[in-house]
Amino acid sequence: MGTLTEYVCEKCGFSISDSDLKYFVDDETNCVVEHASGMLTFDMGHGSKIRGRIIPSFCPDCSSEVHFYYNENESYIKEIKYALEQDEEDFKKVLDEKYRHRTISSVLKGVIGPEDKTHADCPNCGKNIPLIRDSKCECPKCGGELYSLMVALYD
Repeated sequence: MGTLTEYVCEKCGFSISDSDLKYFVDDETNCVVEHASGMLTFDMGHGSKIRGRIIPSFCPDCSSEVHFYYNENESYIKEIKYALEQDEEDFKKVLDEKYRHRTISSVLKGVIGPEDKTHADCPNCGKNIPLIRDSKCECPKCGGELYSLMVALYD
């Protein structure tokens, strides 16, 4: 069963939806597959080392909604973050040798782990923006309070 949460800022009226999306990297096509949570999609991507939940946010510098990819594989997060800090050659080497993936760069740059509680860097421009994770969090547009206005369950 999935959830749909609508967030609204009290200060500026900004709104954004979190439809409880999940993702995984398909081993055969090497593509990122985003899908809604539900009974029929529960096992999708179960065998993939690169899978998890999508956390939405908004980047005021890019003027667009961005997705952050929370990965369930803790060692993958640490290795990717380390490789991203190194040069491009090391980055590709880690992916090719360890995971046999040349995945879409937005998933790699947008990967976050449990230590990223409230903010992360935009995968497009690098600006530090708030993550939309809780019923009350910081508005990514104005810095005000973002509240969950509505929560609906779906299947």
